[in-house]
Amino acid sequence: MKTVIANEKGGAGKSTMALNLIGHLSPSLIVDADIHMGISKLLQLSDTQIKIIRPASPLDLSILKTTECAVIDCGGFDSDITRRALELADVIITPSSDDPQDQFALVAFNEVLAFLSVKNKRRMVAHVVINRVHPSRQKFDVMKELVDGLSHMNLLPVVIPASAQIPKAAFLGRGVQSGSVAAKFSTLAKIINAL
Repeated sequence: MKTVIANEKGGAGKSTMALNLIGHLSPSLIVDADIHMGISKLLQLSDTQIKIIRPASPLDLSILKTTECAVIDCGGFDSDITRRALELADVIITPSSDDPQDQFALVAFNEVLAFLSVKNKRRMVAHVVINRVHPSRQKFDVMKELVDGLSHMNLLPVVIPASAQIPKAAFLGRGVQSGSVAAKFSTLAKIINAL
C-alpha cells in the first residue's frame, strides 16, 4: 500500500499525520517529497531504521513501483514530484481543517485530481481527514457539504483533534503512542488499509 499524504496548502499537518501513521502502517519506505523535509527532520529525532528517500525529480519515485508499503509526505504546493506521487498512490490522504483557507486549498487540489484522473484514465480520490480542530468540536456540516460537492474528494469519518500530545511525541521523532489521539490514528490506519 502506497499512502500519499498531500494537500496543496502548507501547515495542514501532512508531516505530522505521516509521522503518526508510520507506526500503524509499518512502511518499508518513507518518501519525503517536501522541500522543507518535514518528515525527514522529525524522523532524525528518533532511531528509526526505515529507509527514507528525498526525490530530486519525479523519476526518483520509480522506486515506488517495487515497494509494497510506503508513506509519501508531500509538500504544501503543486509540483511535478507531488503529481507523480499522486499518480502512483494506492491511497491519498488529505488532512485539512474547516478553516476557509484550507477549504480553498481543497477546491484547488480537487482540480489537480480531476486533471490527473483524465490524464491517467482512472478516477483519483483524496480522502479528507479533518485535522487540528478543537477536541470539543463535533459538527462539521460546512466541511461535509464542501467535500460532498467536490468530485474527487471523500470525507473520512475520523477527526484528529488538536492535542499537546502530538508535538510532544513529534519532538521524540514518533507518533502519539497511547490514549485517545493514538486511537484516532489507529482507526485512520485501519480505514486506509481497507480502502
